[in-house]
Amino acid sequence: MPDHPVFWIVLCAILSLGLVWFQYFFRPGPTRFRYFLAALRFFAVWGLLVLLINPKIRETRVFLEKHRLVLLLDNSASIRTDSSRQALYNLRSLFGRDPEIADRFDRDLFTFGDAMRLSDSLDFTAGRTNIGSALDRATQAINSDHAVILIATDGNENSGRSYLQAAGTGIPVYPIVIGDTTRYRDIRIDQLNVNRYAFLDNKFPVEVLVSYSGDAPAVAELEITDNGNRVYRETVRLGAGNSTWQSEILLDAQAVGFHRLAAQLSALPGERNTSNNRRIAGLEVVDERTRILLVHTGNHPDLGALRRSILQNEQREVRLVSPETALEQLDAADLLILYQPDTRFRSLFQALAQRDVPRMTLTGPRTHWSFLNQAQSVYELADIGPADDILPLRDAGFGYFDLSDWDVSGYPPLEGPLGNLLIGAENQTLLGQQVRGVDMEEPLLVLIKGPYREALLQGSGIWQWRMAAFRNSGDFASFDEFIAKTLLFLTAGGSSKRLTLDYQPLYEDSGNARIRARFYDESFAFEPGARLTLELADSTGNRLESRPMALRSDFYEADVAGLPPGTYQFTVIAGDSGFSESGSFSLMAFDLEAQQLSSDAATLGLLARETGGALYYPDTASELRDSLLQADRFRPVQKSRRNVVPLIDFRWLLFGIVSCLAAEWFIRKYNGLL
Repeated sequence: MPDHPVFWIVLCAILSLGLVWFQYFFRPGPTRFRYFLAALRFFAVWGLLVLLINPKIRETRVFLEKHRLVLLLDNSASIRTDSSRQALYNLRSLFGRDPEIADRFDRDLFTFGDAMRLSDSLDFTAGRTNIGSALDRATQAINSDHAVILIATDGNENSGRSYLQAAGTGIPVYPIVIGDTTRYRDIRIDQLNVNRYAFLDNKFPVEVLVSYSGDAPAVAELEITDNGNRVYRETVRLGAGNSTWQSEILLDAQAVGFHRLAAQLSALPGERNTSNNRRIAGLEVVDERTRILLVHTGNHPDLGALRRSILQNEQREVRLVSPETALEQLDAADLLILYQPDTRFRSLFQALAQRDVPRMTLTGPRTHWSFLNQAQSVYELADIGPADDILPLRDAGFGYFDLSDWDVSGYPPLEGPLGNLLIGAENQTLLGQQVRGVDMEEPLLVLIKGPYREALLQGSGIWQWRMAAFRNSGDFASFDEFIAKTLLFLTAGGSSKRLTLDYQPLYEDSGNARIRARFYDESFAFEPGARLTLELADSTGNRLESRPMALRSDFYEADVAGLPPGTYQFTVIAGDSGFSESGSFSLMAFDLEAQQLSSDAATLGLLARETGGALYYPDTASELRDSLLQADRFRPVQKSRRNVVPLIDFRWLLFGIVSCLAAEWFIRKYNGLL
């Protein structure tokens, strides 16, 4: 834009006048229509020159900005009584349809329960109340400090963060308390927390949170049942100064399978709401012991050291067996430790060739390497030399798991033959070989990711390492951690399922009932293009329905929240691939919105004070209306907006130029002046 637009506009006018004078007045010609045609040519040329300069036009618009009034109406199932529902209907009419309110404010009406919706329809069916989320979303929708929020609710939230945390936005909130504000004596179980799984013959924690509303002391009996059998009982004592009670109880996992735990509080005298005295949770007891066979053909101190180290983890079983016994028990084994294999292992290796069982092989002077090279195809020791003392040397490039604190610098040597180890699968060296101070650049301990996971240790005498760990630190912890992480690496590769499920066996709140699944391709990468179908059946196996599973970010999901309470069986099928997985779950008839009968006027009042609002009730709603209309801080604000607009944006100017040129051409053509 030129620095002096007026100068350039005047200059354009002068140039246009000069052009018109030269064309119509410099040379003698017809005088008919001369002045009119000259005027048309002047405006057309002047307009074109001005468009080429494109000066900026400044315009100022003055307008009134109203405050935003957001009305949030509680649409949850906790609004049960006819009087409470009628109060919400009246508030909707008062603030949503009042003409004076409409003249003073720009209004938005939302309903909320588990989520907020731009609607004035009330059906009171939402199974959860998330007041904090409703206030957050209302604030985001307003995006201005010139606003006020009215929220009509009973103040009882059971989902999301506390709505008091939404008080720091600078927008005043005026709560309108719906429902009965009388505080009744009530004791309830707020939470019953258990883990998803427990291990057989172990103890598992059960966390119980109890709260009490009332002034007089309260005594109740807490009873916990496991599949209907009482397993725990305790007396709970609460009062006005001690209104909460929390305990973590350890129970025994005595049987494999699904366990339904129920916590029940005895009712207080005169207690009106006893539906919140009971909570149910579910967990599954699994037998996750890792069954390890330590296979050998002769006694050695290494066997005892390995056995003691493995048994430091209670979830592992180890049995010392011969190759013949191992062959008989192979199907029940999760991991094999093959100690110095010789020709007696022939039948075992032939059976292992048909199974991808993870294994750890320890070799030494008694190992029959020519047999071992032929018995498996993952590795081969070539150029075998005599046995020698081999010191361990940490390999800095190892990255399968972290053993950074394991120091082997003072460990004694192992005894094993030297040679050139050839490995035909992905591998990483954990320990290298050092012989008489020379780095042999050969692995002493290597971990292999082939058709199955395997660890190969080329030396015997590992019992001395465990003793060295005790000598260095006073315990066996560092050595035992090395063995534990190695075994964990080996067994972690055993799962080859391409279709996996993620679900809860029991949904106390059916609103969160979802089944998730993941499907992997042949390289075990997540497959986002699969077609997964969920087939549902009742507890007796009668097929109910089939529904597709929706793709989320890195999993598939099916929502089963709409099913009635009961026990269901299901199967997830992955298209035409032939892969399927099954399970079962139970939906409980738990009414989250029935846990509290009284409105929480105290917390709503605190919300009003912290935001600069005030607390009202349905019978004082008209006072709130009058207060909003009379308050100076909610009066419309006069504002001005100055816009800088390029002249080229004025379409009428271009239309005028074209009209002038067209009119000039038509007149000249009609009168034979061309």
